[in-house]
Amino acid sequence: GFQPVPAKFESIDQKKFPDNFSFRSFDFGVISMPKISQIQKELAYYERIDQPDVLVATSGPTYFRSKAPQLTGYNLGLYLYPESPFFKTISTYRKIRFQLKRKLHFYFFKRDASAYVVQTEDVNKRVRKALGTNKVHTVTNNHNGYYINWKKFPRKLAKTKQGVARLLTISSYYSHKNLEIIPEVITELDRMNAGNVEFVLTLKDEDFTRINTKKDPRIINVGPVPPPECPSLYDECDILFLPTLAECFSASYPEAMIMDKPIVTTDLGFAKSICGNAALYFEPIKAKSAAKRIVELLKDGKLKDSLVTNGRAELKKFDSPEERAKKYLALCQSLVSTNERK
Repeated sequence: GFQPVPAKFESIDQKKFPDNFSFRSFDFGVISMPKISQIQKELAYYERIDQPDVLVATSGPTYFRSKAPQLTGYNLGLYLYPESPFFKTISTYRKIRFQLKRKLHFYFFKRDASAYVVQTEDVNKRVRKALGTNKVHTVTNNHNGYYINWKKFPRKLAKTKQGVARLLTISSYYSHKNLEIIPEVITELDRMNAGNVEFVLTLKDEDFTRINTKKDPRIINVGPVPPPECPSLYDECDILFLPTLAECFSASYPEAMIMDKPIVTTDLGFAKSICGNAALYFEPIKAKSAAKRIVELLKDGKLKDSLVTNGRAELKKFDSPEERAKKYLALCQSLVSTNERK
């Protein structure tokens, strides 16, 4: 018979969980069409053994046609924001490939999920329209628990000279993050005599090289940062800069809010639905617009204080971990009850 071998489990500390938790781990690597059959076989094998009442996938599609109902997270923002300027930056070939992937992913979402979880109301409306369903529920994301009573780690950056402002972007490299705009923003800031500004990134070396082609010393890379150390890095910086062109949710927004950092980000629906009055917004892919907003913030201390205060207020609209857990459990119970009535 089919006997899959689970992968080594490393992402969480199992010892911190009570006895009513048990764990299996899988590592399918990058998902491809040939692997979908393998995924289906492995998960079906364990479903027969465990006989779950409901499956929860934090992000889909799962590529798994289960017997139990599935509650599936939706996190593919680019599929929902066709107005994103990102699509002006890619070739026709990539656009066609993107549309084919969208169709394929939506097929598996519709085939396998019984209900969907999203993280903002803006995304909720768009998923309902894109997938043609009203079984879409909002459970907001939030900053990690590491940001509550956060721990100070050794400095990753040299101590700033007086008058230097540091803008932080905590992100891996993805083309829709639009990190390539940063050197252009620096050029515009120089034209505006903005003073000393540094941009701090958390990229792999090979990704940083493609961003900082001119080796500008004002673009600093500290490399990927473990989650517990991120609050300490925020503390070393002054502003969150997020030039992203499409998101379902970015935890960077509530992270900046709880760390009392003002936010400069793109003037797009997903960003506004999360940040409200806690951010300054610039025209996406317009370096001059971004630079103007940064200068505005650097010159106006009252504006900075206002954004920080608004950020603290915005935090109240995000679900706490306890609230998230209760909402997920209620949704699971609803799916189980519906399944039992069939």
